[in-house]
Amino acid sequence: MEGTALQRRVFRLLENFEGLDPLRRLFWSELNYDRENAPLSRRGWPETASGVLAEDPVVFAAGADGGFEVIYCRLDSAKLSLQAERRVMEKLHAEGHDRALFVFSDTGRVRWHFVNARYSTEEGRRRLYRRIAVGPEEEHRTASERIAMLDLDCLEGASALDIQARHDEAFAVEPVTNEFFREYARVFARVESLIEGIAEDATERKRLFTQRLFNRLMFLAFIQKKGWLRFDGDANYLPALWKAYRRDEHDENFYRDRLKLLFFTGLNTPNEVDVAGINDGGYTSEIFGDVPYLNGGLFEKGDDDRDDAIVVPDAAIKTIFEDLFGRFNFTVTESTPLDVEVAVDPEMLGRVFEELVTGRHETGSYYTPKPIVSFMCREALKGYLGARLPHDSPEAVKRFVEEHDPSGLRNPEGALEALRNVTVCDPACGSGAYLLGMLHELLDLRSSLFAARSLDPISNYERKLEIIQKNLYGVDIDTFAVNIARLRLWLSLVVEFEGEEDQKPPPLPNLDFKIETGDSLTAPDPSGGLELDMVRDEQVSRLEGLKGAFLKAHGEEKKRLRSEIGELRAGISTWAHPNGKVSGFDWQVEFAEVFAGDADGTAGGFDVILTNPPYVRMELFKEIKPTLRKNFPEVHSDRADLYVYFYGRALQLLRSGGMLAFISSNKWFRAGYGKKLRKLVADITHVTSITDFGDLPVFQSATAYPMIFTAQKESNATGGPTAFTLAKSLDPPSTLTWPLSSASEANPCHPMPYTAPTGA
Repeated sequence: MEGTALQRRVFRLLENFEGLDPLRRLFWSELNYDRENAPLSRRGWPETASGVLAEDPVVFAAGADGGFEVIYCRLDSAKLSLQAERRVMEKLHAEGHDRALFVFSDTGRVRWHFVNARYSTEEGRRRLYRRIAVGPEEEHRTASERIAMLDLDCLEGASALDIQARHDEAFAVEPVTNEFFREYARVFARVESLIEGIAEDATERKRLFTQRLFNRLMFLAFIQKKGWLRFDGDANYLPALWKAYRRDEHDENFYRDRLKLLFFTGLNTPNEVDVAGINDGGYTSEIFGDVPYLNGGLFEKGDDDRDDAIVVPDAAIKTIFEDLFGRFNFTVTESTPLDVEVAVDPEMLGRVFEELVTGRHETGSYYTPKPIVSFMCREALKGYLGARLPHDSPEAVKRFVEEHDPSGLRNPEGALEALRNVTVCDPACGSGAYLLGMLHELLDLRSSLFAARSLDPISNYERKLEIIQKNLYGVDIDTFAVNIARLRLWLSLVVEFEGEEDQKPPPLPNLDFKIETGDSLTAPDPSGGLELDMVRDEQVSRLEGLKGAFLKAHGEEKKRLRSEIGELRAGISTWAHPNGKVSGFDWQVEFAEVFAGDADGTAGGFDVILTNPPYVRMELFKEIKPTLRKNFPEVHSDRADLYVYFYGRALQLLRSGGMLAFISSNKWFRAGYGKKLRKLVADITHVTSITDFGDLPVFQSATAYPMIFTAQKESNATGGPTAFTLAKSLDPPSTLTWPLSSASEANPCHPMPYTAPTGA
């Protein structure tokens, strides 16, 4: 590898990091820390923390005369458990070991985590954990570069605080993220230029083909970490496959002779017998090894996959494998705002897609940071659960949603039922950030209810699958945005599956009717739901059942169910729209089970709409203005930007009592084009919170003056005062309470320009 001499020496150490000797050499020789070997007693520790360790922790090395410690902890497990690590670190923190680097190994000292812990003042002094993984399945180039930054020779005379600051810098995720973005963009452009057989003027077709190739290979780069892909017994699958190809003289083109067979014969065909009738373990095993059947649509053949004139030269594959996959470590550990691995995690798929690849910025689309997504999901769920649990106090609901503490709920069974039935939609879902965010929030809340009541919970895999099937919906106009959103949901499921050794994972669910492609704005107003009689109700119920079956189907059953769903939808469309089929995404028909309404006659609709709508100025979508004027007379203005119409659509899609959570420009508060929207919001909603970011760089490549706006549609409750926050950072905001003006004011939503309350 390139880099400094120290980086190269650290890299060689990490490549064969087994036993204590490499650890000694790393800290005592290469990084110049003082030698220590001081055991730390576990006496008095609770079993939950003490029992996960094979032996007492050891202060292994130190700096600044012992003011900064390197603490080694050997887990009593063949796997590294993040939960076990956190329990140990929390106990060590409580005993005063605050300025420290924590090094964990499995019981065999083969796999390692180097963990940095720092305080976040914005998070109420909660600790943020950043970890670097080292082991036989990992790539170590980035790890060696970051760990080499810890050399104390570069910090002569440094205090413990100085050393801690250097560790915080070395374990920062953002530089690795930014470097990956830059390298991905460079490699993508290089590969796109090398692909042959697509006409020069078909630039969009070539870009989409390249993106599909990257999607598939990136997915494999992640799931090989689960050990499900093996070539000649090697779980480091893609490098092993590439090495075998380059060794095999009779192969002529890696994409044609290996990858196409892997994609369409291996991963998309049940492996008991492949499409050619060759038993598993024969010829195909020599070509692509041992792989599971994944289904899910990612590896289905498209028209370009059947076009033999398209050639992906080996030089293109080489730059993907060596410059991208060989440069960065991939992890399937899902990060949270408080616990992140310094590696490429599944969230990167969304960030890469939104920020670098498809020109989404030209359509006004920007990636929303995870802390903001989490905050918006929680604000929406607090309003939703507050309406569904009228006998529980707002404080108890807030504590449940924000702290996952259900102890104050009077009706936990009602909370579980509400969480199981909530319908959530992002009408501009992009790469799925909000769908993933809501998946995690719902999973954590349901898990906390089961834990509090000492019930035997189902696996996280099963619970996530149930949430995807029953609770989440998404639409985007960009086909490849939809594909990335589905891909991220698949990866989120993949990380949860823990079978017996050598057990194949279940096939991926088909998400075709959960995350769909379409124009969210051009179809007519779907509010009011569907008018049902006994026959129509039976049709909608049957459609819902077919969709549920399709989610888990494959092979011929999948084809049959797709056809039946199409026919049934066409039938529903004839009575839902007697004047003829509508243009755009037909909400009432596509998601008929949501718009069917309740047995008591309550009109249908979604419980939660949350999104980051496209930031597109009015002069860039003139061609659809007449349609928008017709569909949204209550918010239309000739000068309105596109996000205004997404507000209008969201209010149409919500059922009574439903929650809206948007991050958008704050300009509609004061601009003339927002006058109608301000009146509509005042007339039919209770505004629950406003969080204004001013000119903070929420979206790094755009200055949008964004705010988070949440409201409850047609809420019968008078509600409390609207919570207003003037954000000082991009961490999850803490809410200040400020009574805003009433609807009778000249500006019915908020007197703009406003003055923030003292201390905001």
